[in-house]
Amino acid sequence: MKVRRFRRACLPAAVAALALVLPAAASGGTLLEAMAKAYVANPQLEAARARLRATDEGVPQALSGWRPTVTARGSTGYGRFNSKRRSGLLGQFNESTESRNPSSVRVEATQPLYDGDRRTARLRAAKHRVSAQRARLLAVEQTVFLSTGLSYMDVVHDQAVVELTVNNVSVLQRRLQAARDQFEVGEVTRTDVAQAEARLARAIAERVSAAGRLETSRANYQRVVGELPARLDAPPPLAALPQTKDEAVEAASRDNPEVAAASFDERAALDDAEAIRSELLPRVNLVGTVSHAADASGRGTRNNDVTVAATVSVPLYEAGNITSRRRAAIETASRMRAVAEDRRRIAVEQAVRAWENLTSARARLESLITEVRASEIALDGLQQEAEVGTRTLLDVLDAEQDLLDARVNVVRTKQAEAVASYQLAAAAGRLTVEIQQVPVAPYDFQANYDRVRILRWDPGAIFGGGLNNE
Repeated sequence: MKVRRFRRACLPAAVAALALVLPAAASGGTLLEAMAKAYVANPQLEAARARLRATDEGVPQALSGWRPTVTARGSTGYGRFNSKRRSGLLGQFNESTESRNPSSVRVEATQPLYDGDRRTARLRAAKHRVSAQRARLLAVEQTVFLSTGLSYMDVVHDQAVVELTVNNVSVLQRRLQAARDQFEVGEVTRTDVAQAEARLARAIAERVSAAGRLETSRANYQRVVGELPARLDAPPPLAALPQTKDEAVEAASRDNPEVAAASFDERAALDDAEAIRSELLPRVNLVGTVSHAADASGRGTRNNDVTVAATVSVPLYEAGNITSRRRAAIETASRMRAVAEDRRRIAVEQAVRAWENLTSARARLESLITEVRASEIALDGLQQEAEVGTRTLLDVLDAEQDLLDARVNVVRTKQAEAVASYQLAAAAGRLTVEIQQVPVAPYDFQANYDRVRILRWDPGAIFGGGLNNE
């Protein structure tokens, strides 16, 4: 009965102390809500989206090779012209001077007709680069979600440790007061009081350290998500986690976005090599010109010309430049092939490590929960034995410390289990908005791609403002 009354007396003090240690916060929420906030406001994602929009522009640039170009040139000026003309073979020179304002306007349109496979290869390369950048955007999304999950679990872990240390301080304060009361009546010695004082000082130091780590975790959470957290609860398991090690390895090899990005980079480099090879082939253009000149050959003269011509240019000797660039592009493709294989191996290694960490954390957690239950039973028994004098206060203090350590280990292992599951999902390419059903509208990368692909002329980009202000 004394034990139960002692615990009931400790509970209000623990709650009050916890309210003092845990600061007020801006907002709380679940892990998925934190992911949604990070998805909207994280600067890494904003930068990656801007880079994708810039990469999208490679497609209309490649498509421009099929379209005509029109240029206009004009000139005007002032001239004073002096001329001498002999009249007859032996006649005198007749000199004349006139002032003119010569001016001209020329409009030229050029329509490419043939350049080998250059335009087609450049378009394929541009599309592959867009696909690669989309994969990299997905990789950044997973990185941000992984950082969100890690920072979220850090806060959850540190909150739990603070609660445990606050409760431990409260219990030891009561224990110290009881020891002092017993010392006054001669039931315990001064040594017992000193042991209780030492344990309380240690518990206070641990509480201060835990509160400091919590503040650090909250600041890291704010960096990733964009706002400070309130009290966070342990989240449920993620969706679509691989159920076997083989499934994790296969998913990492097939669905990891870093692997996909490197593969598209290789294809783009091969297309670049093909486009460079086409520079050795003839080029055929259709050129139309309209020109008007005034006062060019004399005052009051007007010249109007219209011409349409097909021009053919054939490279005869390129001094080794084109062939050297093509060899370089082929070597770049070889490098990208090696990078893709390296990315695949890294993804597989990450998946295997995360799987092993997850399975070991789950196994440790079962044992640690058993340890907590056994430590609680042991503490109850020691407290009862201490009441009848068969156990010392030091035995009870040691048992309380063992129980605290066991509970902290449970909290730490739960954090390790969650972190391993997040890392496994990222390695398998499954830590995404769609798969995890994050409550936020996914970024529509296709909208910008379709818009710039069909745009022939953008006055905003010329006169200011630009097309994308997202």
